[in-house]
Amino acid sequence: MSINSFYQTTSKGHRCNMKIAFILGGGTYWQSLYRVTSDVAEEIRKQGHQVDFVFWENPGPIEGNDKYLKIFGLNKESKLSKVFSKPLIALLGKHFYHFLFSPLFCWQLKSKLQAEKYQAIFYHGMSCIPLHADKDDHYVVVHSCKYENFVERYTGVRRHIFRWLYKKIYSGKKLLTVSQDVQDDMTQKIGARPESIENIYNGFDFDRLKAEIAKPAPDSLPDSFIMSAGRPDRTKRFDILLRAYAKSNKTYPLVIFGDGKRLNQLKQLANELGIAKDVFFAGFCNNLLPAFRRAKLYVSSSDVEGLPTVIVESLVACTPVVATDAGGCRELLNGELSKWVVPRRDIDALARAMNDILQNPPEVSYNNIAFLDYRRIAKHYIALSEQLKGHQR
Repeated sequence: MSINSFYQTTSKGHRCNMKIAFILGGGTYWQSLYRVTSDVAEEIRKQGHQVDFVFWENPGPIEGNDKYLKIFGLNKESKLSKVFSKPLIALLGKHFYHFLFSPLFCWQLKSKLQAEKYQAIFYHGMSCIPLHADKDDHYVVVHSCKYENFVERYTGVRRHIFRWLYKKIYSGKKLLTVSQDVQDDMTQKIGARPESIENIYNGFDFDRLKAEIAKPAPDSLPDSFIMSAGRPDRTKRFDILLRAYAKSNKTYPLVIFGDGKRLNQLKQLANELGIAKDVFFAGFCNNLLPAFRRAKLYVSSSDVEGLPTVIVESLVACTPVVATDAGGCRELLNGELSKWVVPRRDIDALARAMNDILQNPPEVSYNNIAFLDYRRIAKHYIALSEQLKGHQR
């Protein structure tokens, strides 16, 4: 049965009552991987199927039929598991440790899930690496650019080694990528040769997001501001944002949410640029959504992205966006919004775009990203799951 024909079947109310596993591995209920899959999972459940999230790190109180499996060699709560894994990771590095001991991890996972008899398994994010040895029919959902986000940070022989490793892990698999940029990164830069590859966007319940956005914003924030958010690491390039802001008209103060070891360097840079009085480093925030309501502009200055959730949230909050051309940014900011997508690391272009959009702000809403509606994405997952179920017959 083709995906299109299955869409037609499900639209008529036919239900196949499948059991589907979303493997999140070391994630938790509070991290981004769960946030970008939970709306879709809930819709699949409403369509009459069972979806279980599977973790091997403690995600907090277990919800519904979700599973917390203490896999020896991966779980960090077990002392024996830590005694086994710690020296090997120190010797081999985390990636090669996961790669070499994948058969052990897969055997445990399948033994613990055997009674469940899942018709479809989707490995999300980095959970694929320690479980790459799984020979059963399944999908791997790639949420980020592996070459740009990891391999490219190395040089010489090490870069070739890690590229070979990722190519080995992702070749021969059924891959789903959350943006075209992620797909290009996997096939062109990593050079993987998957069994199949297609895009599947993250899906969002826009009504849920709007309800969260409507909640009170933190009192400490300015009434109006330019906003950016993320862990201040090498990929988010807040240094580029600060330099662009310094060259802009500085119509509003700049608020950067996020915490990390590079934060002090950014504060020092703000001082050097003479903009410290206009920049607020707001630290980590449990719920950013209400902050979007006060933001006049959201700026993404990243070098690397997958399908950035913050841009989705900004558009739902009716806040315009300027972004560097990284990951799925251009897919989210399509049509007339693409004029505010600028080249990565181009400080002058970023500053000009910030000035221009604040002078002539476009009307934006979730209508700009209707293709991310969680019901549409859930149908895609159901169709893929039905195909896997058909292969098992």
